[in-house]
Amino acid sequence: MNHFAIFCQFIEILTFYSYLCAAMTSCEKYIIEYSSKKDAFRAANLLLDAAYSGFTETTVNWTLHKLTVEGKLFRTGRGVYSVQGKQEFRNEPGENLITLAKEINKIYPSAKTCYYNGTILSPLLHHLAYNAVTYIEVPRELTEILFHRLKETSDKVWLKPSREVMQNYIDLSQPGIIIKSIISGSPITVESGIPMPTLEKLLVDTLCDEDFNYLQGGEWQYMIENAFSLFTVNQSRLLRYAGRRGKLQEITAAIKPYIL
Repeated sequence: MNHFAIFCQFIEILTFYSYLCAAMTSCEKYIIEYSSKKDAFRAANLLLDAAYSGFTETTVNWTLHKLTVEGKLFRTGRGVYSVQGKQEFRNEPGENLITLAKEINKIYPSAKTCYYNGTILSPLLHHLAYNAVTYIEVPRELTEILFHRLKETSDKVWLKPSREVMQNYIDLSQPGIIIKSIISGSPITVESGIPMPTLEKLLVDTLCDEDFNYLQGGEWQYMIENAFSLFTVNQSRLLRYAGRRGKLQEITAAIKPYIL
């Protein structure tokens, strides 16, 4: 290829990128104006509207990516965007929980575990029900072993308590420990080195577990509403875990009013 041909190719490439940059700048203004009129929007709907204004799918997708990276748009679900970002659901474990978790992890270093205090639920609740209980989830085969070990130092330890036990014998306003089996595929996050439940895990577990019976019903519906109003919810993770727990239909129906 001679120098003139190379020069011509270079000019073509430069012209293309100049056109693309101009198109993206124009598309950026279009998307910002489009999103300012909505609380949230689907990328698929934006593509349809943008096509009528002459923007290609490639330009729109690249511009969406650029705006997201720059923090001008936020992904609030799969293919769903909003100009207003929602906070991540996080809960730093207290010193007592950290100490307890480290002690147990020393004894069972290879076991998948999950720890949290009932106060983690407070931001989701409508009627504030103070829960001072510590929850420990371990593999099923370790639940009884751990129960008897902790029972040696405290009488306020319960193993997978039933609804009746929760109602008649456990005062959630007082410190205690509930030991449960960890569900395979549970979505876990790590805070200060401690495995803790994600928001999606909490939403499903509070619907499924007997020890959360006091939250099931109207309060649980409010938890779903609050979760989607205040926090970023990973819908794929939520539905996947709901499926593992046999609650896919219930969860799908519950979140329908809060997704596009």
